[in-house]
Amino acid sequence: MLTVPQRNFGEQDDRSMFSLIEPDNEGPWAVRYLWIQHLEDNNNFYQNYFSQGNQQGYNVRKQTSHLKSDWDRHNQIFFNSAENGDLVWRVKIANKTSQSIDYIEIWRTRELLDRYFGDQDTDINNDRIWTRDSRKSFAKNLYDTGFDIRYWFPYPLIGKKCAMNAYKHFVDRSKNRDGCIINTPWKRELNPL
Repeated sequence: MLTVPQRNFGEQDDRSMFSLIEPDNEGPWAVRYLWIQHLEDNNNFYQNYFSQGNQQGYNVRKQTSHLKSDWDRHNQIFFNSAENGDLVWRVKIANKTSQSIDYIEIWRTRELLDRYFGDQDTDINNDRIWTRDSRKSFAKNLYDTGFDIRYWFPYPLIGKKCAMNAYKHFVDRSKNRDGCIINTPWKRELNPL
């Protein structure tokens, strides 16, 4: 397990967190990694996020339903990217060491991450834009609602074999109902090894 310094979407303070993967920095794929904790009651958040194994109990989106329009734009990026192969795979997993819920995503390139989550407006699908200011406001509103979301930046590179070894581990955890949901499964036809 790797310890990495993190940035916070809200206060922008640095803090180290434990990563559940160890990227080899070989590429061509890239990692987007988020650690989520609750600012006021993290024990409840962490313990109840995966109630009954893999069933989401304390869902972040449900707790922030007042941010629906931003959630819709956010989720459309993932729907589109899963369909076109930009997103190789994505999991939500309980991180026992950090006492966080981690979102781990493997993308085809670092440039795609910059395009979707960088410091500019994001073209979601030709007729729908998620502005830079709206994304920043979304992150601040999540923080103000009580969610401490930390991210690994710059996005580390990861080789295909390393990424797939991690994926197989998470699939096993999901099958064992060990606090893991495969949100976007790997599609071999879109991202062959």
